[in-house]
This record gives sequence, C-alpha cells and structure tokens, in this order.
Amino acid sequence: MIYNIQKFILFFISLILIIFYTIFGYYFFKQEEEISNIILKSLENNIIETSYKLAKSIEEKSDILNHRSLLDRISSNEDFIQAILVFDNEKLLLTTNPKIKTINRNLKNYKLNSSYEKLMNQEYIEEEITFYEGRNLRKLLLVFVFEKEEIYTHFVKNKLDFIIYFGLFPILTLLLLLIILRIYISKPLELLRQYAYYHNIVPKAFKLKELEAIRHSMVDSFTRLEAEKKELYLMARTDSLSGLANRNSLNEYLERLIPTMQRNEKEFAFLFLDIDHFKTINDSLGHNIGDELLKNISSIIKKTLRPSDFVARVGGDEFVIIIQDYKSYIELSNIIQRIQDYLSQTWLIQTHPINIGCSIGVAFFPKDGEDIVSLMKNADIAMYEAKKLGRNQYHFFTEELNETVQKVITLDKQMRQALIDNEYILYYQPKIDLSSGKILGVEALIRWINKTNKFVPPSDFIPLAEENGFIKELGIWIVDEALNQYVKWRDMGIDISIAINISAKQFLEKDFEIKFIEKLEEKKINPAKINLEITEYILMDKSDYVQDILNILHDYGVRISLDDFGTGYSSLSYLKKFPIDYLKIDKAFLDDYESSSGKIFLETIVKMGQMLKMKVVAEGIEEQEQIDYLKTISCDEYQGYYFSKPLNNEDFEKLYFNNLKDE
Repeated sequence: MIYNIQKFILFFISLILIIFYTIFGYYFFKQEEEISNIILKSLENNIIETSYKLAKSIEEKSDILNHRSLLDRISSNEDFIQAILVFDNEKLLLTTNPKIKTINRNLKNYKLNSSYEKLMNQEYIEEEITFYEGRNLRKLLLVFVFEKEEIYTHFVKNKLDFIIYFGLFPILTLLLLLIILRIYISKPLELLRQYAYYHNIVPKAFKLKELEAIRHSMVDSFTRLEAEKKELYLMARTDSLSGLANRNSLNEYLERLIPTMQRNEKEFAFLFLDIDHFKTINDSLGHNIGDELLKNISSIIKKTLRPSDFVARVGGDEFVIIIQDYKSYIELSNIIQRIQDYLSQTWLIQTHPINIGCSIGVAFFPKDGEDIVSLMKNADIAMYEAKKLGRNQYHFFTEELNETVQKVITLDKQMRQALIDNEYILYYQPKIDLSSGKILGVEALIRWINKTNKFVPPSDFIPLAEENGFIKELGIWIVDEALNQYVKWRDMGIDISIAINISAKQFLEKDFEIKFIEKLEEKKINPAKINLEITEYILMDKSDYVQDILNILHDYGVRISLDDFGTGYSSLSYLKKFPIDYLKIDKAFLDDYESSSGKIFLETIVKMGQMLKMKVVAEGIEEQEQIDYLKTISCDEYQGYYFSKPLNNEDFEKLYFNNLKDE
C-alpha cells in the first residue's frame, strides 16, 4: 500500500502515541501498585507495632481504655485511618471515632490479588492484642478502619498529575510536532508533488535547506524542459526560413477552424499564393538571394493581413492564407489586391533589384471543399488558372463566382472613379398636389451616365455602394448637389421643396444632423423646404439614437418622410414614436388598388395619416384611374410617370413653368 506524506506522518505519530501510552500505562499501573503496597505495608506495620505496645502495657481488658490517647494520636497522625477500634470478641471496648462502632467482618474473606485492589476495596485491617491476665491468656481485636475518601483522593490526584504531565503534555507536544512537520515538510513536499504533476504553480522558497535545494532543482529542470518543449513545438509548426507557420501548423489550425465554421454556418476563404517566376530568380541569382527574398515576402504578407487572418508557408515559394470575417467579396478582393500590390514592388536584395508578382487561387469553405485536402486542391487549381490568365492575378475556383466577383470589382472601381470624373447627375421627379395638380416639390434621384454615355441603372450600383460603404461619400455629394440646386431654383423663382433620400449608413454617421444643419444655414435655406426621406430600416437600428437625431432635425424645421411605408416592420409603432411629416405609399400597394384588400389597405393608411396630421404621398402613379381613386380617399400628393418621369434640372425647369401657365 502506498501512503501520501500526510497520511504517513499521521500514521507515524499515531504509532508513537500508541507505543508511548502503552509504556505510560504499564508504568502508571505499576507505580500505582507500588504506592498501594507501600501504604498497605505502612498500615500493617503500624497496626502490628500498636498491637505490640498495647499487649505489653495492659494486664486486664479494662486497661485498654487507659490507652485511648495513644490510639487517638495514631488515628489523627495517619491520613489513611478513619478510626481505631478494639473488640473483645463482638463487644466493642473502644473506638476513636464515635460514629464508627461496628465493622463488616465478611469483607476480609474477599480474595483480592493486588495491593491496589485491597486498598481500594478492603474496609479495614485487624491484629490481635495478646496479653496474660494472671495466668490466663487473653485476646483482644485491634482494628484500623480505612479512610476511603482520603485513599480515593490520593489516587485520583496521582491520576490527574499523570494525565497532565504524562498524558496531555505529550499529546500537545506531538500535535505541535505534527504542525511543524506539516508546515516545514509535509506541505512543501505536497507542493513539490503538485508542481511535478501539473507544472502550473511554482512553489515559493522553502525554509529547510534540503527541500529548497530539491525545489530549486525541480524549478530549474521544469523551466528548461518547458522552454525546450515550446522550442520543439515551434520547430515542428514553424517554417525555419520564413518564421511563418508550416504545413503542420496549417493542418492543426484548419482542424480547429472547420468544426467552428460548421457549427456557426459560416464560410472562410482559402488562398493559395505562388510567387511568379521564382525558379528563375533562384537559378539566375542563387538560392541565398531567393531565401532572403522569401523572408522579406513572408514579413510583408504577415504585416498586410489582419490579426484574425492566418498565413503559412507550405512549399518553396507557396503560401496558404486563411481569411475569415470578411463582409463581402469586395472586401476580400481588396485584401487580396493589397497583398499583390505590396508584393509587386521592386525588391532590393543584396544590391540586386528584383521585380516579382504572385498568382493567387481562392477556394471557399464549405462550397469549394469541406476538408483540408479538397480546399488545398481546389485553391491550387484556381491558382494555376490565374497563371494562365497572365500571372500576377487572382482567380476564384468556380468560373461563375470568378466572373461575378470580377464584374463587381470592376463596377466598384468605376463607381468610385465616376465621382471623381463628375459622371453622376441628379434627376428630379415632381410631387403633385392631387386636388390642384400643382407641383409642390421634387424628389432628387441620382443617375449615372458613364464616359461612353451609357446609363447605369441605380439598381446596379446603389446596392453595391450600400454594401461597400461608398454610399456615404455618394450621399454627401447628393446632399450638396440637391441643396445647391434648390438655391439656384429659389433664385429663379421656383419655390418648391426638395426631398433627399438618406441612407442608413449616412444617417448614422457621427454628427450627421449638425453638419446638415450647418449646410442649410450656410446656404440660407428655409429648412421647411427640405424633406429628408428615410426608410423603416433606419428606424430599426439604434432606435433611441435615431429618435434623438430626428427630433433635432424636426425641431429645426426639416421635414421628415417615411419612404416605402408598409414594406418594413412595426410601422404603426414608428408613426407613434418618431416625428414623421410624410408617409409615402410604395408602388406595390398602388398596383393592387383595384382589389378589395388593396383598397382597404390604402384607405387605412390615408385615414391613419390624416388622424396623425401627416401628409400621404402615393408613389409610382401611372394611370388616370389611380389618380381618380386617390382623390376619392383624400390622398394628399402623388408622384409617378403619369405626370412625369425623373428629369434633369433643365427639363424640370421647363415643366415647372409650363405647369404654372396651365393653372
């Protein structure tokens, strides 16, 4: 059986206690017997001596009374004698204690083996007094009655002294020894055992020199072993040349990442990067130049990537990059393009200028592969496809996705360049009063006519601008252009309101309301003539923050329109909570005006708007019948191709002045 340190010490001390108390008990009882024997011998000698004295000094029975004082003196001087009695057969002749006049004669027949038993259980001892009365031999009985209480007290005191000095004191001493052993030996050894097993908490220095030497040796050994283990771990998972992760580390990383992505139903991009014409560099300049170039390339790739990305060198000039947490393929393409741009610089390696490029193949988990082997194979195929296309390019594994992404990337670049080249223009669609037919205002709508004079539909570039954040820059241009146009028209006598569509990202920009109000004040524009059109999706995000911004703008005087009303969520709660001036009914509901359910929906919106003191604007009106119906339900305004399609500023000016002539 194996014991731990504490159990062994406890067992050892318990064994010492058992041995000690066995010896203690033996000597205690032996001493008790010896003391009892001494007391009994003393009493027996005393009674024999007293009997002898009395026998020498009396001549007849009545003389015994003359020796009362002697017996009293003996009784008082002896602590263990309660009384001395003298009997003539059964007749009591004398007693030193009037309370005791008889004795139990049967007790002397008890067979008591030890002196202690005799002393504790026997009531008295007796001795004959033999004398001659004339020529006749007479006998009297001398009895010493024991003082039992004094005997008990004497032995109890001895027991207490023994227990205190030889019982309790050793226990306390051994307990103290146990505590000292635990503090200085048991606990340090246990800490060393835990440290040897878990290697987590390094024990502090010990008091005992020998244990401290063991601790110091263990700490030094484990520290060295841990350092060696880390070094071996890194060597097994780190590329010795570049310092990047190697293929082993890549496999371990993907073994952890793939299950996580499967649980969260997410994808990640697997990039296979190969340096173009690297073999030529090695052959012409030497492997030492190639190795130094690879080190520099590895450093640049690592710096270019984000903290959440992963890169490993898996071959001579081959790298694998794992990219996750990208919002769109555009963002992913920007990361890839950034890597290629950095690597396409001129490298100066030991006075040798070197120009390189890289081809990158992209596969996606899980649609292009659900394990390491398939992802590696498909990304490698895509990389070779990039090389076929002229090198220093990247290619997606599926041709369909590759074409789609390339189109999006091209559109993204053209869209941004278009703002620099002033290819955007605002068109204006009139808003008409249903009762009078008068133009009350316009909605500013962005249009893009590229360098080839080709019209690019807003449905093509607006969603992309929303996705990649370009909508914020575009939104600033729209606001400035619309406000400038208002000022021009105001100076021309065209006194109408302008509605400007504001995207969620633009609206939630820091200090949007402050900057917008500053522009109105700078251009001295009446805020009541400016109508900001927002969708319900803005109201869904950061509701309290949005409400504060809308309240500031509305209190300043800017009108607020809720566009596409009814197509979002919780519309009624928005009307109650936010300061809305106009409700714009989406075209989809107007197309259904002839059905009973469509009519009920439209009539409900108009009545609700009127009760909340809001203007209701119908969008997408294309037929006279729709106009007639809207008049019957008392709708306020409309806009659509029935009156006019969106127009550029010059065409709108002609339409406006013609509309005035027709009144």
